[in-house]
Amino acid sequence: MKKVVTLLTSLFLGAGVPANAADFEDGSVSLNITSRSIDKGVTEGGNTRGPALALLKDDTVLLGGGRSGGELLTWNKARTSLRSLGKFIPADRRQVDSRFAINDIAVLSESAASAKLLISYPRLGAGGSCVEVVIDELAYDRTKQRAAFVRNWFVSKPCVPVSAVQHTAGRFEVIDKNSVYVTIGDLGYSEIDNRSKRGDLGSVFKLTAKSAVKVSQGHRNAQGIVLFDMKVLMTAEHGPRGGDELNVIEDGGDYGWPFVSYGQPYSGGDYVKPGKTGSHEGYIEPITYWVPSIAPTELVQLPVAGWGSWGRALVLGTLREEVLVFMKVNEKLEVTDSVRVDMGDRIRDLEVLSNGSLLATTDSGKLITVSISLK
Repeated sequence: MKKVVTLLTSLFLGAGVPANAADFEDGSVSLNITSRSIDKGVTEGGNTRGPALALLKDDTVLLGGGRSGGELLTWNKARTSLRSLGKFIPADRRQVDSRFAINDIAVLSESAASAKLLISYPRLGAGGSCVEVVIDELAYDRTKQRAAFVRNWFVSKPCVPVSAVQHTAGRFEVIDKNSVYVTIGDLGYSEIDNRSKRGDLGSVFKLTAKSAVKVSQGHRNAQGIVLFDMKVLMTAEHGPRGGDELNVIEDGGDYGWPFVSYGQPYSGGDYVKPGKTGSHEGYIEPITYWVPSIAPTELVQLPVAGWGSWGRALVLGTLREEVLVFMKVNEKLEVTDSVRVDMGDRIRDLEVLSNGSLLATTDSGKLITVSISLK
C-alpha cells in the first residue's frame, strides 16, 4: 500500500506579506510562502481565472489573461506592477467568460533582445457558433516591450457547440526551439465517445509550425504536463466526480475517457457519462489517481539539488483542494510518497524559478513564491 502523507497548513497571503508553512513531516524541508497582487492579470466573467505563467531564463515573468482574456503581460518586480505586451484574442472571437483566456505560454527560444513564444487559447469559430483551441506563435521584443503575432500553428477540430466552453486544456511542454507537446481537452463535446467524430479532442499532440502528430488520446482535461527527468512525458488531468489522474504518456496510448474512469458521473444532464466507473479496465492505467477530486492544474519537477530528500519530486497545483501536491516518484515510475501543502487559494499555473523556488498564479489574482530552507 502506498504511503500518503498529508500536510495542511493555514496561510494568510496578503500582498507581499510572508506566511510560513509548517515543516514537511520528515523534517527535511521548511517552506516560506509570500505573495504579491496581480489582480489585473485575472480574467473575469462567470468565475475568475488566474493568468497563465511562463518564465524566461533570467526569471522574467510572463503572464497570459488579463481583463480581455487574451492579453500578454510581464511582471515588473521592482515596481510590483504589470505591463501589457499586447492583446491576442480578438473581442469578436470570445464571449465575456473567464474560460475564453490564454491557457498557457511556452518559451521556445530567447535572447537578451527577443523571445519566441507560443500561446494557446479557446476562441469562437467562424460565425461565432462553435469553439476551437488555437496555438499561435508570438515574437516578444524585449527592448520595445511588446509582442506581435507571427503565425498560427494549430486549430483544433471539430469546432464544437459554443455551449461547451470547458475542458480546453492547452498546456505546453517545450521539446526544443521548434517543437512542443500540447494537451487538447475534450471541450465538453457531447460526442467525445465517438472516435470518428472527436477528431483532435481529448489528445496530446507533438507540434511544430508545420505538423501536428497525435501522441495519445482518451484524455478529459489535461491541465498539467511535464517531461519527468527530461525524458518521460507525464500529464495530470481532471476526471469527473473524482478520478483525477497522473499519467505516463505512451506513444499511441489510449487513456480511456470517456469509456472508463475512476470517477463518477455527474447529473443526468451532463454532456457525457463514463461508460464504466471505478475502473480503467482495457485502457492505460494512471500511475496514481485521486478520489475525491483535487482538480489538478500544472505539473512541474523540482531540481535534484536544494530540496533535500524531495529533490526530483513532482509538484502539482490544484483548484478544488487549493493545495500543492508534492510527489516522490521512483525509477519504476511509481508514486512512493506524497505531501499536500495548503495554499489557501486556487492554483492556476506553476513554474520553477532559477533558484529552485516555486512560482504560482492563483484565480484570486496572486503571484505566490514558495521558497525553501533545508533543516
